[in-house]
Amino acid sequence: MWATQLSKLIVPKHYFSHFYVIGLAFALFSAIELTYLQLCHQPFLLIRVLKYDNMEGTQRLDKHACIVGLIMMTLHLTRRVYESFWIEKPSKTATMHFSHYLIGLGFYGAMVFGTWLEGLSSLGKPQVETHLFSTMVAIILFVYASIHQHNCHVILASLRKDTDSGYTIPRGDWFEWLVTPHYFADILVYLSLCILYRFQGHILICGLVWTITNLSVVASETKLWYQVHFPTEKYNLAFPNGRWNIIPGCY
Repeated sequence: MWATQLSKLIVPKHYFSHFYVIGLAFALFSAIELTYLQLCHQPFLLIRVLKYDNMEGTQRLDKHACIVGLIMMTLHLTRRVYESFWIEKPSKTATMHFSHYLIGLGFYGAMVFGTWLEGLSSLGKPQVETHLFSTMVAIILFVYASIHQHNCHVILASLRKDTDSGYTIPRGDWFEWLVTPHYFADILVYLSLCILYRFQGHILICGLVWTITNLSVVASETKLWYQVHFPTEKYNLAFPNGRWNIIPGCY
């Protein structure tokens, strides 16, 4: 009985926008925390609480990477907030389970804190070494992925004249090679952050693995949805044999 009731706990799917709003709020709060630490040389609120924890795990990341990573995450979330409210046209009938909603809120909060939490011990100290190469590679990949993800979201939004109509088959940009290129771009965004930290940030590595796993499942479901809702001939024309679901050359 209780399981049946739990299965009915659903929210509108356009609540996805809350993920980015909450994530952006955490990012701005983190920026205030770190700025206060740099200028006043003492903790503000969250960092003051963290002093009661074991600081051993806060020495993995360097100061420069933490600052750049937080800026990158803030830019990513700002763009996604903009796209969610002013570009995307979500369905009014689509829903998701409440547990999915809670996981999404927790995920973006964790990713924001993951940009600096494991380098907290280095934030109040002078920068010893700057890893310029990994930083440049990360920034270039981040910008590249962000541009293409934005393009793909614009393409998807353009297929719907209003929020009550259904999707047609998207074409253009990475849609010519992938079923869900906007998901692939999301993976690249988190990959760029892992590169920035030279794969030493455990929180962001877990975030990358989660993103790949979760979005790969959704990509498979998306392909099945296209196959069910569009004639085989039309689907094969849009998605010829050899097109990957989400990751080129892999899946």
